[in-house]
Amino acid sequence: MVSDFDKDNTLKWFIMTIDVVLLVCVVSFTYYFEVSVLGLKVTSVENFPALLATYVFSFLASYSIYPSVVPQRIVSSEDIAKRVTTTSLLMFLFVSLLILLTRFSPVFPRTFLLATFFIFTPLLFLGRLTVRKALMNMRSNKKNQKRVLLVGADDAIVDLYRTMCTPSYGYNIIGVFYDGVAAPELVEKRIGGLNDLYTWLASHTNVNEIYGYIPKENQGLINLISKYCDNHLIRFYYVPSLDVFGNKLSLSFVGDVPIVAKREEPLANPVNKMLKRSFDFICSTLVLIFIFPWLYAIVAIIIKIVSPGPVFFKQERTGLDGKIFMCYKFRTMKVNNDADKVQATKDDPRKYPFGNFMRKTNIDEIPQFINVWKGEMSMVGPRPHMLLHTEEYSKLVNRFMVRHLAKPGITGLAQVTGFRGETKYIDQMEGRVRKDIEYIENWTFFLDIKIMVKTITNMFGGEKNAY
Repeated sequence: MVSDFDKDNTLKWFIMTIDVVLLVCVVSFTYYFEVSVLGLKVTSVENFPALLATYVFSFLASYSIYPSVVPQRIVSSEDIAKRVTTTSLLMFLFVSLLILLTRFSPVFPRTFLLATFFIFTPLLFLGRLTVRKALMNMRSNKKNQKRVLLVGADDAIVDLYRTMCTPSYGYNIIGVFYDGVAAPELVEKRIGGLNDLYTWLASHTNVNEIYGYIPKENQGLINLISKYCDNHLIRFYYVPSLDVFGNKLSLSFVGDVPIVAKREEPLANPVNKMLKRSFDFICSTLVLIFIFPWLYAIVAIIIKIVSPGPVFFKQERTGLDGKIFMCYKFRTMKVNNDADKVQATKDDPRKYPFGNFMRKTNIDEIPQFINVWKGEMSMVGPRPHMLLHTEEYSKLVNRFMVRHLAKPGITGLAQVTGFRGETKYIDQMEGRVRKDIEYIENWTFFLDIKIMVKTITNMFGGEKNAY
């Protein structure tokens, strides 16, 4: 009988084989195209097998560090994309180092390396998604399933049960053991009480995994079940009751002591922070070199003609960790004394026509790339508010200050999901704060890309709240 471990291992080898075949095809096609069609000098024909072997070896090395997440039961497309990108970057780093160290090729194939990277990475992502979709369909048809027992009736177990009931995740919930009362869905699956679990396991051999919340006073039962699982190749997962804060939590360690944070903060991870800052710095540098100079010249001339006063509007705003910074914009209003007190409204008499146009097209925000370059802002994040609004709303809106756990952004999740512009009512600001906290707790690099793409499409499609 083939064990579930062997099945999972076979699946990993299958996915890796598909990846390697795809890589060989991409490298071979790119080599043929650049040499035969474009006439570029990549490497000699005799050295091509060595070049191909270098790619395959480098991919296997990177795969050993960042293997596919496709076999996992619950995984998002963003997780797959993140893993694919990291694997590809590592592979091409290894390829470059091996070519430089071994010098088997008389020329360093820069163009070839870039071409294979930008062809292979999206194809690898699509390939992994295809395999993932096939696995989900297979699991929906009750194949490749994990046979699972749940123990306890805590809220965490109920949430776990509801998640595992998704057919495409491939969990077959055999039954639930608990004492006392439970949610209706658990009642239907109840096999017995906690004290019946060990006896039941002794007479059933078709369990792959056990997920349980067992009260601390039943420590003896926990040890007994854990020992039984170790001796019968059953994975035992203890589900702690962590409803202290009532929302998504983050578990970490101080030494050997586990601690629970009230929320997940991906940007507290130094690697994520470095990735986001690197992207911000590169993008802002490119904008400030290639777009800002000529745009500034055009905008400055028009502003000086139609509205006397400075080109820039500078205002103190609240940034990361509540620190104050000077935010830059192209001036869209006539010079007035209420700029630091009153939000812009739809038919605001302070605006002049070209300023209104800049607001609708987001041109007025372009100078904030200076703030991004300086590290005061990010490309994507919660929008920074004027100091008066920070003071007011922090007293009126629950969790308002949480949005300052991330750098403010030129655009943000709230802005592309309908919470842009004037906030006449408290519930509008509460909606914006909810989206900002959702962004902070669920940040990924690909979420930033999605928000930026959505911002650009909104610029051309027009936004009713952009005033």
